[in-house]
Amino acid sequence: MRRPEPEREFVPPPRYLPPPTRYVPYPPQTAALPPQPPLRPASPLVSPGYRAELNAWFASHKEYPESARERGEEGQVLLHFRVDRSGRVLSYSLGGSTGYPDLDAAVQRMMQGAVLPPFPADMAANEIPVSVTIRFGLR
Repeated sequence: MRRPEPEREFVPPPRYLPPPTRYVPYPPQTAALPPQPPLRPASPLVSPGYRAELNAWFASHKEYPESARERGEEGQVLLHFRVDRSGRVLSYSLGGSTGYPDLDAAVQRMMQGAVLPPFPADMAANEIPVSVTIRFGLR
C-alpha cells in the first residue's frame, strides 16, 4: 500500500525582476549657472494693433440700410469668423440676430468676399478665429 504524500505548499514561479540600477550621485555644482532671461508670455492670438485695424475696417465697411434707418431699427449681433494671414475670410457666421432682417442682411453683405487687413509681423498664426460685435445705432 502506498503512503499518501504530504501536502506541499504552493510556491508561485519566480517573476522577472529587472537588474538593479546603479546609483550614481549627481555631481555637486561647482560653478554658478549664468542668469537665465525671464520667460516671455506667449503672444496673444490677436494683437492689440490688429484688433484696432479690424475695428477700423468694420467701421469703414459697415453700411446702415436706409430702410432700417427710416424705421428706426437698431441692434447688434455677434459675428464669428476665421481669417488667414493675408486677410482672406475663410468662414463666418452670425451668433444670433440683430432682431431686424435688413440689419442682419447688411452684415452678411459686408462679409461676402471680404478681405480684411493682413496680419502684422507680431502675429505668428497662419489663421485665427475672431469674434466681434457689430452694432447699428442711430445716434
